[in-house]
Amino acid sequence: MDLSEKNRIYLTAMSLVEALSARLGVTSYIWGGFTLDIYQGHLLREHQDLDYLTENLHTLIPQLSALFVAQGWQPEKLANGDLRVTKSGFKIHLGHLELAIEAKWSHNGEKGYLCFPRAWLQPEPVQFYNVKLHVIAPEFEYVLKKHPQLLNPSWEPREVDIFAGEKLSEILEKKGVDLDDLYTQVTAWTLVD
Repeated sequence: MDLSEKNRIYLTAMSLVEALSARLGVTSYIWGGFTLDIYQGHLLREHQDLDYLTENLHTLIPQLSALFVAQGWQPEKLANGDLRVTKSGFKIHLGHLELAIEAKWSHNGEKGYLCFPRAWLQPEPVQFYNVKLHVIAPEFEYVLKKHPQLLNPSWEPREVDIFAGEKLSEILEKKGVDLDDLYTQVTAWTLVD
């Protein structure tokens, strides 16, 4: 796929997230739609947003918001404690990540979290279209594509999700990963109202 103007802006946004995170002494890990492209080493489609997990996001929202504002982005703290920043129709979503023995993503504030192995947070940045960025491991993406109910019980997989799940299966099988074992490495908790 050619580098569209939209994807070019998102690549610039990736570089910005990396720089702002480093300035605050934390790491933000990209997850979601762009990850398959990153694993494949090239863009597969035009994307609509960026998704990140950011270490200690809840304590850094004021500082991070100010840094985004200085770059022309509009921050908004969401009800679940996440941070969404927008600019001219472009969207970046940052979720809260705590690191202990495991990684804990508070995807629904105090009402829901997902714990997974810290090894699924790749410590070394990868190069993607001249941008160095931190990316979540394929194991994490595979679990979410194959078990989206971990985050949203009513999620209906889209065609792009099904395609990504198949490609992620291939990537992990080549690495010799036991796909059935991955789900056992994740703990999900959701408060039912």
